[in-house]
Amino acid sequence: MPVQVHQVDRVLRHIVAEGRGIEAICERTVVLWTEVSRALVPIIGQGGMSALYDRALHLAAARHQWLEQARSADAGSEPPAFPMLARAASGQAVDDAIAAVTTLFETFDRLLVNLIGASLTGRLLKPVWDVPSAGPTRQDTAP
Repeated sequence: MPVQVHQVDRVLRHIVAEGRGIEAICERTVVLWTEVSRALVPIIGQGGMSALYDRALHLAAARHQWLEQARSADAGSEPPAFPMLARAASGQAVDDAIAAVTTLFETFDRLLVNLIGASLTGRLLKPVWDVPSAGPTRQDTAP
């Protein structure tokens, strides 16, 4: 797994370690995909982003069939329907959801590398993958 994409697995597993459930994983997944889209749309366009995301969903569904549920009826819709991924993931066991989401990011990363190269992919997506945590942390309320 590419080092940057490995961060997705780490972030999602951190959510679980904090005691938050599948809903938090789904929310963070949508945030990550939105950040990926924000980084790439200026370079590959909205249509390119949508097509690449849909292709990654299709390919990743070979390992995690439920990802097909995340594909829009109008495949390649603009913008991609990231909430559909969250809805599909919300019906899965936590470990299955994390594995599938990570596979989806890996597949997308591989497709993007083939399209624009590893160096540019790394530079464009580095801010997305270099997330310091899974989001807000619980505050200790003990005296």
